[in-house]
Amino acid sequence: MGKRPATAAAVATGLLAGVLLGAAPAGAAVDLCVAANGAMRAQKGTADCEASGTGSTAIAKDAGSFASATGGDHNRARASGDGATAFAGQLVGGLPGGGDHNTAIASGDNSVAIAIAGDNNTAIASGDGSLAQAAGGNNNTATASGGGSVATAAFGDNNTATASGAGSNAVAGFGGSTDTAIASGDGSAAFAGGGDNNTATATSTGCFADASSGSNLSASC
Repeated sequence: MGKRPATAAAVATGLLAGVLLGAAPAGAAVDLCVAANGAMRAQKGTADCEASGTGSTAIAKDAGSFASATGGDHNRARASGDGATAFAGQLVGGLPGGGDHNTAIASGDNSVAIAIAGDNNTAIASGDGSLAQAAGGNNNTATASGGGSVATAAFGDNNTATASGAGSNAVAGFGGSTDTAIASGDGSAAFAGGGDNNTATATSTGCFADASSGSNLSASC
């Protein structure tokens, strides 16, 4: 009888540790990788990761996921869906160039988030099979939340691309700055770029809003 409290305490401690580490139930496969400041801190199962630079962290959780935070300082990459991939700073192999304070978060299954080649870029891919890219400039934000959606904010500064519709595509920048593209309709597309302060909003299914090749333009559909 005297052993039961001790046994119960041990079981409770084990369960708590499992919750804190995000562990799966006993017998299930565990896929987890954690890297920080140039060192691998943990690696289990099929998840993989890498991190270099002061204050940079990479966390991959779930089967076949990969997170990379390299090419600068204070970059943060997190991949938490099955087959998810996140790059913050630079792509593997060093091309294109890196940067600092970039954040890439891929949480949808088979999603990809890329925040590279600049500073303070943010890419968030939460839809299954989605792609978010913020690159080639500074302070760009790309958010892809729709299933199979694509959001790209690149080749300029302070651009924002948001794709929330299923299969939607939002593109901002590409030779412009402070451009905003929003594609919320399923299968819709929005392009704001080629100039500054352009806004394109696509809310209807399958429509295309184009605010490009100039500045201070607005388009909606």
